[in-house]
Amino acid sequence: MSTVPVAPPTRLDPALPVGVQPLSPLQEFWRYFSANHGAVSGLVIVLAVLLLAAMAPWISPYAPDLTDNSVFLVPPAWQSGGTWAHPLGTDAIGRDILSRLIHGARLSLTIGIAVVALSLMVGTVLGLLAGYFKGIFEIAVMRTMDIILTLPSLLLAIVIVAILGPGLM
Repeated sequence: MSTVPVAPPTRLDPALPVGVQPLSPLQEFWRYFSANHGAVSGLVIVLAVLLLAAMAPWISPYAPDLTDNSVFLVPPAWQSGGTWAHPLGTDAIGRDILSRLIHGARLSLTIGIAVVALSLMVGTVLGLLAGYFKGIFEIAVMRTMDIILTLPSLLLAIVIVAILGPGLM
């Protein structure tokens, strides 16, 4: 019985030395991402805000709606008359501004995530429908999106506030 010699396994990248494994896509992404110090510092800030918002009830020094008649309009701690009991000061009815900012981050992140999720759903449905029903419907969807994308978002926000009025109610 004759034996057939088996060739050694070939490497994926001939430029790599023998015994070195190629990087996974995630490792390669992190290598290039971590080389940009501005991107890493931005990631740290975003993660800090997310952590702060997630732990707002335990981190904030006061309840965001708690009023205190004895501390109306206290300035920030670094100004004269300010105290470290209220590091960012208080508002006109005695609420701690730091606590309101921490709890406000939760609402802002919730609204941002909801808007992105809603946009993703609407965009996916419109894209699927435009791909399925070709012809006039596809052209109408594309021209509508072209019109929307040509409008500056700040101008659009001003028009919406002018129509609906300020506030949520």
